[in-house]
Amino acid sequence: MTTPTGATTTEEDPVLVGSTDAAGAKPVELLGRTPGQIAWSRFKRNRTGVVCAVITLAYILAAVLAPVISALYGKSPYEFYGMKDSTLLDDFGLPVAPNGGMSGDFWFGITPQTGQDIFTNIVYGIRTSLGVGLIVVISSTLLGVVIGLAQGYLGGKFDYFVGRFSDMLLALPSQLTAIAFFPIVVNAIVPIDKETPTWVRLVGMWVILALLGWMGMARLIRSITISLREREYIEAAKIAGASPRRIIFKELLPNLATTILVQATLTLPAMITSAAGLSFLGVGFTSPTPDLGRMFSDAAQYYESDLTYLIFPGIALTTFVLAFNLLGDAVRDALDPKTIR
Repeated sequence: MTTPTGATTTEEDPVLVGSTDAAGAKPVELLGRTPGQIAWSRFKRNRTGVVCAVITLAYILAAVLAPVISALYGKSPYEFYGMKDSTLLDDFGLPVAPNGGMSGDFWFGITPQTGQDIFTNIVYGIRTSLGVGLIVVISSTLLGVVIGLAQGYLGGKFDYFVGRFSDMLLALPSQLTAIAFFPIVVNAIVPIDKETPTWVRLVGMWVILALLGWMGMARLIRSITISLREREYIEAAKIAGASPRRIIFKELLPNLATTILVQATLTLPAMITSAAGLSFLGVGFTSPTPDLGRMFSDAAQYYESDLTYLIFPGIALTTFVLAFNLLGDAVRDALDPKTIR
C-alpha cells in the first residue's frame, strides 16, 4: 500500500488517510488499529490455525449439541442394542455385520458384547473429555495465576518455600500419582463399600488433575511478574500510593492476560489426554458413562477381532488434540509475533 508521501505500509501498519495540499496545510490523518485487530489479522493469515479453529469449533459444537445429534440420529449411547436384538451379535459377542457392525443404522458400528452404538458414544465421549478438560484447565489456571502472582510480587521466603513445593510436585510422575490418590479422594466422599456415582469420579479427576497441573502456569506467571515489578510504571504506582491490590489488578494482570490465554490454550489438550488416560487405566469414568479413554480400554480387548472399535475413538481423540495443539500455537503466534518462526 502506498501512502500520500510515497512510502509503503504493511497490513499491520497504521493507515494514512488524506494528503497535504501544496502549502502543506492539510494534515495527514492517522488511523491505527487495536492490538486485537492486529492479532486477528495475523491469525487469519495462518492457514493451519484457521483450519484447526474450524475443526475445534466443530468438536465443541458436537459436544454441546450431543443430545440433539443423538435425537436426530435415533440412537442413545446408553442403550445395549445387542442385548435387545440377538441378530446384531454372534455367539462370541462380536458384531455380525462386517467392519464392526457398520450399517445404515449404526454408522460407526456397535461395541462387542453389549452392542452399544459407537457413533453416539464418541459424540458423548467428546463432551465428557472436553468438559473435564475445561474444568481442570480453568481451576489449575486460576490456582497457578494466584500463586505465581503472589510469588513474583511478594518474593522472599514465600517465593522460596512455594517454589520448592512446586519443584517437589513437578518431580512426581503425574499419571502414577493420580492413580494412587484417586481412590483417596473418591473414598473421602463416598464410603468404600458404596457404589461410586459418576459425579464423584468427575470430582476426583478434577481435584487430582488440577492440583497436579498448576505448577507450569505458576512458574511462568512468577517469572514475568518478577520482570514487570521492576518496571518504571510499577514504581510510579507505588510512589503514587497505589495499594498492592490495585497494582496487581490494574497494572500486572492486564500485561499477563495474553500469556495466561496462550498457556491455558496449550494446556487444555494435555488435560484432555490425561483424563482419557486415567479412564483407560480404570481409575476414571466407568461403563456406561461415555468416555473416549474408557472406549480405548474396552476396544483394546478386541483389537484382533474388531479393529473398527479401536479406530474411530482413536481418530476422534487424536484429531481433536492435534487440532487444539496447533490452534494454541497459532494463537500464540498471533498474539506475540516474536514467537513466529
